[in-house]
Parts: sequence; C-alpha cells; structure tokens
Amino acid sequence: MRPLYYSIVLLTASAVVTAQQPPAPPPSPISDHFAARASYYVGKISTDGHVTDTNAAVPGTQISMENDLGLTPDVHQGRVEFMFRMRERLRMRVDMWEVNRSALASPPITIQYGNIVLLPTDLVTSTFDWRQIDMTGTYSLLQQKRFELGLGLGLHLIQASTDARVYARAVHESFDGAGPFGTVALDGTFLITRRFSFNARAQYMSLNVNSNSGKLGDYHADVQFRWLPNIAFGLGYASTQEHVEVRNHNPSGEMRLDIHGPELFVRASF
Repeated sequence: MRPLYYSIVLLTASAVVTAQQPPAPPPSPISDHFAARASYYVGKISTDGHVTDTNAAVPGTQISMENDLGLTPDVHQGRVEFMFRMRERLRMRVDMWEVNRSALASPPITIQYGNIVLLPTDLVTSTFDWRQIDMTGTYSLLQQKRFELGLGLGLHLIQASTDARVYARAVHESFDGAGPFGTVALDGTFLITRRFSFNARAQYMSLNVNSNSGKLGDYHADVQFRWLPNIAFGLGYASTQEHVEVRNHNPSGEMRLDIHGPELFVRASF
C-alpha cells in the first residue's frame, strides 16, 4: 500500500504546484525570443539633389532623378528582418534593404552635373544605388501581457552612389558616400486579441558634423495575424526619408531619398 500512497501524494503535490503557476502567455511579439521576417515591399520612391564640382564654372543643378534622368519611381523588392530578445526587456532588431536603379534617357533641361553638362540632345546612362543595414536595440520601459513599449538607439550603415554618363561624348560624373548614422528609436506592440497584434515603431535623428549634415526618419506600422504558434502573416506600411549633404569633398553634393509603401510579410518565431 505504501507505493500507492506515495504515488497519490506526489500526484496531488504536482497538481497543486501546477495550479499555482500562472498560465503561459500566448505566443505573440511580446513573448517571442527570436523572429525572422520576410516581406515583399511595393513602394514609391523619389530622389533629388545636386552634384557640384569646384572646378566647374557654375554649381550643380538641382534635379529629380526620376523626372530629369528617367529612373523609375516604383519599387518592388524583398526585405529581411531579424529580432533577438537577449533579455526579457532587451531586444535587438536587424534589417537589410537596398534600392538599385538605372535608366537611359534624355534630360528635359540642361543640367550641370558635377564637372559635366548634360544636354537635352544627350542620351544619358544614369544609375542610383542605395544600400542600408539597420541595427536597433530597445529596452522595454513598459511590458505587460498585452502591451509593450521600448525605447532605444539605432545604428544605420548606409552606402549610396549615383553616376551619369554620356557615351557619345565620353563624359561622366559620379558621386558616392558611405558611413554610419545613429537614431533614437521608439518601438511598441499591442495585442488586440489572442491572434491579432498591432505593432509600430519610429526612428529619427538629424546631425551636422564637419560641414556635413544628415537626417534620417524611419517609420513602420503593421497588423499581424498569428496563424500558428510560430507563424504569423501581416500587412504593414513603411516610410523612410533620408537627407545627406556633403560639403567638404569634391565633388560635393546633396541627396534626398523618400521611399514609402505597403508590404506583405510572413514571420516565423519562437
């Protein structure tokens, strides 16, 4: 009888301990420790600026890369994002994206582009490439079962280049730059129901260093549906505005990039 008695005691004690433990939180962006997201982004982009060479007689013409050099304003691309929760309240997000465009067109006006002049009679081959890696760490100041709000810092590694060539006259000019940029980040999640969540984040910074200036604003919002405990589908909207001005380099120049649009994504997590 003793083995049976001991078994009953152990089962009873186990049931009491289990009853006292709080239920596990439902799978959600708040409880995820790792997540990988693949998205398809459909956006619009506008790029404008100028390239000025100190050897040229006049400064560079302010132009639109889409209207004056024929680059497409449409963006269709895939994006990848990873999230790591290193502590209960500490998260790291890493995402990568790039925009590569080229065109062959005649400008509608005469353009001073660095040390060359682009004429309406020229057939201009132009390129514009932008690559960016974002790393953002946030600490959750508020964290509840259905709500989380984090504040942190972002580091953005940016590489940009633009080039214009007229092969018939054997002239070309290029402008490029690369470097890191920091932002202040705000990141929040709200569980609407057990399966639906609303997520939003914003990052911004404006700096002036050594006669150069930069400004970056990145905003994102989405609604996710938790189809399975480890799989979610979502619909979101993203907007990024960036402004870079280089004055202590020859050629000097200015670039403004505005890209925005909706995205569909699938998110795997645990």
